[in-house]
Amino acid sequence: MAGTSTASKRPGKGRKRTARTRKTLSRNNAPAGRKKPRRQRKPAAGRRPAHREPPAPRPVRVLLGVTGGIAAYKSLELVRLFRKAGWEVRVVMTAAAQKLVGKDSFETLSGNPVAFELFPRKRPKKAVGVEHVESATWADLVLVAPATANIIGKLASGVADDLLSTLLLAVPQQTVKSGRVVLSPAMNFNMWDHPSVKTNIDRLRGLGYFVVEPDTGDLACGDTGAGRLPDPEVLLGICRAALDRSLLPDLSGTIVLVTVGRTEEPIDPVRVITNRSSGRMGIAIARSFRAAGAKVRIVAGPLGVPAPLGMVTTGVQTTQQMHVEVLKNLPDSDLLVMCAAVADYRPKQASRTKRHSKTLRLELERTPDILKSVSRARHSAVVVGFSLDSDPDAAARKLKEKKLDLIVANPVTTPAADTIRPTLVLKGRKPQALPEMTKTEFARRLVIESAELLKARKRHA
Repeated sequence: MAGTSTASKRPGKGRKRTARTRKTLSRNNAPAGRKKPRRQRKPAAGRRPAHREPPAPRPVRVLLGVTGGIAAYKSLELVRLFRKAGWEVRVVMTAAAQKLVGKDSFETLSGNPVAFELFPRKRPKKAVGVEHVESATWADLVLVAPATANIIGKLASGVADDLLSTLLLAVPQQTVKSGRVVLSPAMNFNMWDHPSVKTNIDRLRGLGYFVVEPDTGDLACGDTGAGRLPDPEVLLGICRAALDRSLLPDLSGTIVLVTVGRTEEPIDPVRVITNRSSGRMGIAIARSFRAAGAKVRIVAGPLGVPAPLGMVTTGVQTTQQMHVEVLKNLPDSDLLVMCAAVADYRPKQASRTKRHSKTLRLELERTPDILKSVSRARHSAVVVGFSLDSDPDAAARKLKEKKLDLIVANPVTTPAADTIRPTLVLKGRKPQALPEMTKTEFARRLVIESAELLKARKRHA
């Protein structure tokens, strides 16, 4: 058509290029595979870059196996304690266990479904891979409580005929060797003493499993003897130690005799000669040895703190009574820890009636020296003593005179205190002064030192 410019019909010709047009053309004409770098935004004046918090550590993962022992009800409290500690818990039950305790209770307390079938009809929505293998590798710690003679025999023989026994065989060997598979047997005392059960227990310990010694006391069948499941608080401490095996050594099968508290020497039926010891140090020591897997027997004088649960405890009042109990239990013990603060003197003649005179004159005599009697007795136990003395030289003399393997010297401010500043005195070594620490911390340190002495004793036996 006349008068019409051909240039105006071409796109982009004869038009004014805007900034946006130039930017689009520049992007379209860029070489392939080459991207234009993005402009970095500068933070606004006075505004700091956002600080990202590091991710929170994941909770400890515990797999709890519950078998058909009458003590299965205690496992409910175990789950509650695990959850209170912030741990994640999965529960696996045998068919016999479900006849004693309902799975709904475990699901409510754990917050997770209970596994009990090797071939479940309905798999969990979040199930990944083979269920029993996934659960075995998921766990940081595996605990079977109660562990019946049946599950112990299956595991020792490699039998896998239900979910729990199959799962236990699927646990990685690294977990087993590190002592993080804990078995807590509970059964009748005749079953516990049966040679077949003892053989299976020894085999499992040799493979790396941590087997907890059952408590002694009244059993569900009406008998009295070894076979009780330890209290949940004790098992919690054992599980904590198992998670950090560097914290405590494995003392399974070791019998430890611990004296705790103080002794009281009567003046009359009302008044006594005693000291200010509360028994806090001795109780902490007993609990630490129990957490390490040892079987602990306690000879306890009067205490200012609650006595520990789940341990055989014999109560005494006087030094003479403690002297008798220590010598009676010594031959069956691998280790003796004399932590009790015994009275050094007693009235030569105690009054049978309460005295009412304005003045009182007492004639005192020495009480029996328990450690000296121990040094003269025939036994093979490692002996640890305590000396309320800040002078390490005085403690070293006691170590030699009473033939001790280790003596702990501690200042006179220790009784009834929450902390201790101990000095360790061992044969053939220089005294080692330790910094001030809590009594629980020192109890753990003493367990480690005692374990080394027990190893040395076995090497030279």
